[in-house]
Amino acid sequence: MLVVGINPWIDNTGINTLINFFDGWDKSSLAHIYTRAKLPNTHICDKFFRISEPKVMKSVIKRNIKTGDEVQNTLETATESVQENQIYGKKHSELMTLAREFVWLLGKWRTKELDKFLDDFDADVLFFPVYSTVYMNRLQNYIRRYTKKPVVLYVSDDNYSYKSIAKTPISFFSRFWLRTQEKKLFKSASKIMVISPKQKEEYDNLFGTNSVIMTKGIDYSQVTFEEKPLNNPIKMVYTGKLIIGRGISLAKIAEAMGDINKDKTKIELDIYTTDTLTPQQEKELNRNGCSVKGALKLDEVQKVQKEADILVFVESLENKFKYTARLSFSTKITDYLKNGKCIFAIGDKEIAPIDYFNRYDSAITATSYEEIGEKLKMLVENPEIISEYSRKAFECGKENHNKEKMNEIMLNTMKRAAGEKI
Repeated sequence: MLVVGINPWIDNTGINTLINFFDGWDKSSLAHIYTRAKLPNTHICDKFFRISEPKVMKSVIKRNIKTGDEVQNTLETATESVQENQIYGKKHSELMTLAREFVWLLGKWRTKELDKFLDDFDADVLFFPVYSTVYMNRLQNYIRRYTKKPVVLYVSDDNYSYKSIAKTPISFFSRFWLRTQEKKLFKSASKIMVISPKQKEEYDNLFGTNSVIMTKGIDYSQVTFEEKPLNNPIKMVYTGKLIIGRGISLAKIAEAMGDINKDKTKIELDIYTTDTLTPQQEKELNRNGCSVKGALKLDEVQKVQKEADILVFVESLENKFKYTARLSFSTKITDYLKNGKCIFAIGDKEIAPIDYFNRYDSAITATSYEEIGEKLKMLVENPEIISEYSRKAFECGKENHNKEKMNEIMLNTMKRAAGEKI
């Protein structure tokens, strides 16, 4: 099987969904093509082809530059990745993002080296995560046409509709361009995999398919539910970014805690984030029992979450942002479910995570700013609900995201697509 994506596979990072999917597969049956300068470092695969984005940029002017090469697992960092991080390590304007697409349109990436890699590996089936970038869709469509092999798509966000984009001419043009490429992928796919029930309903309706739900799997073989006494005060924890309006939702929690904690501290919220706070965020997030603790190492996250009573999941309720992650389903959700802690989730009722939590009654949800205070007060005054939803979260994860079940879905889907060749 050949997987074509953006990031190299690196073990022990937060970007590990695809590594989770193929953990345990025969290494010789997997190959990965990706478009970053960094080198891979993973136990699941040994065969990689890298199309270096910085070199693609240079190829617009220097046409003789070699942009693609076969690489190996390594602990070293490619020098180009420093430049790459400087270019794409921060959020850019819509115009800059569009300019990037034109660089890939003009740059040289269809090369004899790429074709040779495709010929030599000779995959039985192609696995394409669907991204919101035109250049990746163009690359995947090229590989599909060149190899003439069956395609399985994996869609994990709203990369197709106009609902999740900014209402600007550039955004509409970019999404229209993206849809022209994605339509080719969807039309040619042997099977489509999606990440949530809501996304399955939408995409089956759009494309007349019977898609398969696939998420990061949880290994429950060594995990049992542990009911522990609640902390006093009750401890909530949030680990993640503050972007696309999430910081505003967290600030509303801090505001609501002011009324609950006016006589004494009954509930606390610790926020762990890699983001640098603005002065306004410093003021709004460090009050009423809410405090920002800074960043955690990956191996520290599990410990902090295990010590909490409530794990907080937030998306934005602001009109500007509330549909940005409309169909996404964060890996954080499966991690939360595995921990067997009560989940307090904020977001519009139409987005996939809130739809999921409500559908399976696996979290306490607030779908408006007014509900945030109401639901928090309910939890403080009825702590038995925290224990009840801790168990519900654990059982939901065990029922819907068991790694053994996910592995079976992935393997059977690939076998059917490849005609039982793998």
